[in-house]
Amino acid sequence: MTRWRLRRSDAGLRLGKLRAMGTEKFTWADLMADWIADVRVFALYFPSRFALPVDAAATEALRAFGAATPKSASVDFWDPADEHFSVALGLFGLRTPPAMVLITGLREHMSGEAGAAESVYCISFADSAILSDRASLAAAVNVAYEVLVQCDKAEIASYIRRRKIKELLAAIGRGAGAFRDEIVHLHPKFSLPGGLSIELGN
Repeated sequence: MTRWRLRRSDAGLRLGKLRAMGTEKFTWADLMADWIADVRVFALYFPSRFALPVDAAATEALRAFGAATPKSASVDFWDPADEHFSVALGLFGLRTPPAMVLITGLREHMSGEAGAAESVYCISFADSAILSDRASLAAAVNVAYEVLVQCDKAEIASYIRRRKIKELLAAIGRGAGAFRDEIVHLHPKFSLPGGLSIELGN
């Protein structure tokens, strides 16, 4: 199994290839481990590779979001010139760009704490209509951020693992009640490292 590391270019994040090690599956959680260790939420945008208006709108909006949130939230962008761009998309269960991913951070977990890995999940949006409209994008990022921060991470992850949509929505209702119905209309995908996922509103 090929293993990867994150490296930074002038245009954003890229994958760096490491030698193959064993047969254990490499996931986005492995890739992002150091990057999410000290944050509560990590927002990541994959551009279209065609410099479309959606890219400018999403980049501007996410930079504003990053500037207006605590340091416990981090925002970054993938370099569209990365030769392993498609591999990076695949690690997050995404087919094509543009797409936005918000990942649970591990700031509230002690280093090496048991159960931390089992509580990591991400919320992704790949609808260009949402990403290209600043108001819709703001709604998507704000709702996902509140769910990631307010809801019980281990509980959410357990329902994704068991593909329990009703229970997932109930957990969102308990933790971030005002956003439960709103997030369904934004058609997000909740995913675990390794590929298990639930799509809402489809």
